[in-house]
Amino acid sequence: MKKYITAKGIKVHNLKNIDVRVPLGKFTAITGVSGSGKSSLAFDTLYAEGQRRYIESFSAYARQFLERMDKPDVDHIEGIPAAIAIEQKNPVKNRRSTVGTATEINDYLRLFFAKIGKTHCGECGKPVKKDLVSEIVKKIGDLETGSKALLAFPVIIRPGVDHAGHIAALLEKGIVRALIDRKVIDISREDAGSFDITKAKSAFGIIDRITVKDGINDRLADGIESGYGLGEGRMGVAFESGKAKDVGSKPADWDVKWLFSKHFMCNGCDIEYPDVEPQMLSFNNPVGACPVCQGFGHTIEIDMNLVIPDRNKSLKEGAIVPWNTPKYSNIKRELLRGAPKYKIPVDEPFKKLKKEHLALIMKGTPEFLGIDQFFKKLGRKKYKMHVRVLLSKYRGYETCEPCSGSRLNDHARHIKINTLNITDVCAMNIDNAIKFFSGIKLDRFEKEVSGLILEEIQKRLDYMSQIGLGYLTLDRMTRTLSGGEAQRVNITTSLGSSLVNTLYILDEPSIGLHSRDTDRLIGTLKKLKDIGNTVVVVEHDNAIINAADEIIDIGPRAGENGGKVVYQGAVKDMPDDNGSITGQYLKGSKKVEVPSERKKTTKKAITLKGASQNNLKGIDVVFPLEVFICVTGVSGSGKSTMIQDTLYGALKSKINAYSGHIGKHKSITGHQHVNDVILVDQSPIGRTPRSNPITYVKVFDEIRKMFAGSREAKAAGIGPGYFSFNVAGGRCDNCEGCGQEKIEMQFLADIFVTCEYCEGKRFRSEILDIKYNDKNICEVLDMTVDEAAGFFKDSSRVLKGLKHLQDTGLGYLRLGQPATTLSGGEAQRLKLATFIAKGSTGRILFIFDEPTTGLHFYDIHKLLNCFGKLIEAGHSVIVVEHNLDVIKSADYIIDLGPEGGEGGGSLIGCGTPEEMAKINSSYTGQHLRNCLN
Repeated sequence: MKKYITAKGIKVHNLKNIDVRVPLGKFTAITGVSGSGKSSLAFDTLYAEGQRRYIESFSAYARQFLERMDKPDVDHIEGIPAAIAIEQKNPVKNRRSTVGTATEINDYLRLFFAKIGKTHCGECGKPVKKDLVSEIVKKIGDLETGSKALLAFPVIIRPGVDHAGHIAALLEKGIVRALIDRKVIDISREDAGSFDITKAKSAFGIIDRITVKDGINDRLADGIESGYGLGEGRMGVAFESGKAKDVGSKPADWDVKWLFSKHFMCNGCDIEYPDVEPQMLSFNNPVGACPVCQGFGHTIEIDMNLVIPDRNKSLKEGAIVPWNTPKYSNIKRELLRGAPKYKIPVDEPFKKLKKEHLALIMKGTPEFLGIDQFFKKLGRKKYKMHVRVLLSKYRGYETCEPCSGSRLNDHARHIKINTLNITDVCAMNIDNAIKFFSGIKLDRFEKEVSGLILEEIQKRLDYMSQIGLGYLTLDRMTRTLSGGEAQRVNITTSLGSSLVNTLYILDEPSIGLHSRDTDRLIGTLKKLKDIGNTVVVVEHDNAIINAADEIIDIGPRAGENGGKVVYQGAVKDMPDDNGSITGQYLKGSKKVEVPSERKKTTKKAITLKGASQNNLKGIDVVFPLEVFICVTGVSGSGKSTMIQDTLYGALKSKINAYSGHIGKHKSITGHQHVNDVILVDQSPIGRTPRSNPITYVKVFDEIRKMFAGSREAKAAGIGPGYFSFNVAGGRCDNCEGCGQEKIEMQFLADIFVTCEYCEGKRFRSEILDIKYNDKNICEVLDMTVDEAAGFFKDSSRVLKGLKHLQDTGLGYLRLGQPATTLSGGEAQRLKLATFIAKGSTGRILFIFDEPTTGLHFYDIHKLLNCFGKLIEAGHSVIVVEHNLDVIKSADYIIDLGPEGGEGGGSLIGCGTPEEMAKINSSYTGQHLRNCLN
């Protein structure tokens, strides 16, 4: 009998009092057009209630330390298990978090290396270990029968104690013979000879003289134990190096050839090492972290690229930026006056200066201050705020020299398995790490000790490879991952934790994933289901929707026209005429058509040569202008490195001053063909709930003027500023225009209550009395963009701005919706609408990073139309994308690969989609064939 999560009367956001049944232990996809209410059902209802009930089961004391969720607006929910949400955003900002720590693989690696890793001496490279008595007995016992040896311990020469004192101490311990400078001396005799033990090169007390034969093991063990006791944990075995030829000859010499220690040390180099513990292998623990960078792998140093950003400038032209300010211009004048004495050319570009000239400029001379001296001088005044601000402008992260960026101290890096330490393993990509652990050779003892640990490591690495993350390295900082990568890392963690009877809710896990890897993702989601969990995904990807056991289609449209269950059931059972837009695309009655003709490329182009940042293989790439370009390739192939890190930064530095990081490359040409380059990424916009979509397209200004122009407003002397909740005057003084008040609870969720003065309307009553076409400002802000377009049909200026929002698929947003609540894809499309609304003059190169995030098939048409408008206006568009509907609509494709990580970074091909489809080595081309046919 099937079991369900049953939810009745869901009224969260735009959901229209709907009822749903989510099958437990199944894989369910929630579909619908953008803004139809999918996330409201998945995250704001199912996850919120599952998480809330789980946390409510804890004590009041424990609840105050946990994330708390508000109770969703729903009449009744039953059968819901504990819920885990895996969203497409990367919330991690900490530099200490890596892929290895996020997936818990590092925890198992530390344990694995601590159990079977061998410490190697940093000087000689030999293994370091404690010498057990049984091992020493066996080693001596394996000598040839009749072999003679001395068991001895090193005499520790105490400062302040003379020769007689040391001899007396040895005799007191029962030692009557000593090995002094290779000679055996009877120290109990008064005529032992004239020597001074405190000046001897080597001094050992002799415990026993043995001859190797059967039955000697007990005697050896006793002697070794005594040697360890007398030698403070150290002892040696000496062998005769020469024999007397006759009675009158000199006594034989003895060499201590074997040294042993019960301490963890290298006997040859006399260096003691700390015992291996798991915390020693953690860069988040002071025991293992590099003492210089404190486990970050980088130190903050003066970045010469920021001090001298343009090396084409001469010293006279102000190549050294901090000395161009009025406060420090005197240092520049001193340099220019003193330079001739040292034959430093002040009119030549900085990049052409000789090494000896650069050294003088850095270190300084009696005539002028050097750059190093300048910043050291500033460093002594760091207690002043303005100095700290100035220093921050010229500082950057440099790889820590003592640990070479490995984050660990010397002792931790000396612990190795098969010649590799833990940092070497973490520097491998996942696929190479799998090969390393598969080929590792363990003896019987090591298998017993670490078998389960190794199995756990291999299992988690396999999960990451299966989900398409084989190109990532374990030491990659989590904060550098894209939203899709971070989400798939979290899926791996969930699989590794082996939780059961859990509700997993995922937000578009296919984002950032190439079509080649979608099947892997589907397999992983099904594996999560098969171990006993319920998986719910909010998804637009055709393959994932078709792979689901059941779909819940929300719609039929967006915003106020959505929020209803259009269809629930298996994809194959979906009728053709049920009004589902998703169904029409799934069944093939609607689709994104291949363009009838593509815009031809011209000679205008930007050429990037020798791009070699990260995994790029020194490639040369030509970017035609005034066309729609798609940059494709599997995840990790180098797309973002080439476009965002290299092309964008290099162009910015040519067109304007740019202080950001620029990827390694030889040259970039063709920048004269564009006036600016704009990166439209998915970073959030708006830091306050008062920021909203219509402020970005400059519509709110017009709306406020229209209200201020009414008869009532003019009579009351109310200007446009009174209709803004960003400034005091017309907004509610109590909630400051937020409409809600936040009440902090000690161990319950923070409560947001409607402001009792304005009743959530944000404005004062006298402002709300002023109306435009029978609507006050609050009612207008509560309209969706689509509704407002009809309301303001007579105002061309307002309608024009709203049209830009509609064209980018944002017609479902409310005019007053806080910008902080927008998803990454919505934020990106709002930026696009803003740029279109500005009607920028000049030729601009727009760069988009996966703009289809959160977009339904239906809305991709609108996005492509926006790109078309930009190109018609003379601009150029470059899109990093995996969506085949967008790729097949491009004028030109640049494909990188063939694989991710080390296996990527090469240019596979470029040309029209039809030309790319003919390249067999291109995964993108292989998947394009079906789309084009």
